[in-house]
Amino acid sequence: NELSEEAQEQLKDWMYNLLYELYENEERYTEELYDPIGWTEEVKTFLRYNANKALMNLGMDPLFPDTANDVNPIVMNGISTGTSNHDFFSQVGNGYLLGHVEAMQDDDYLIVLDD
Repeated sequence: NELSEEAQEQLKDWMYNLLYELYENEERYTEELYDPIGWTEEVKTFLRYNANKALMNLGMDPLFPDTANDVNPIVMNGISTGTSNHDFFSQVGNGYLLGHVEAMQDDDYLIVLDD
């Protein structure tokens, strides 16, 4: 807010240009990764939603029309911290849980090979 209006506009233009350049890069990567399994459009919807969230966290207007309602509910559930799904690999939830592990023993390294 301490910058002149002109400087603010220049910074805003730079930010949106950078975001769009990064988004185009993510689109290409998404196509390469998800085209073979048919999830490209689902992932692109999430990318646009996520870009909008980043902009809004910076106090800026969203760039894309996509909202949380447009994102596949399975994807939204996976990133939601309002749920409480704690397992060893995914510590998603609104609390913090330590993973439970077992201390390694010397016997863990004994490998018997059949002749």
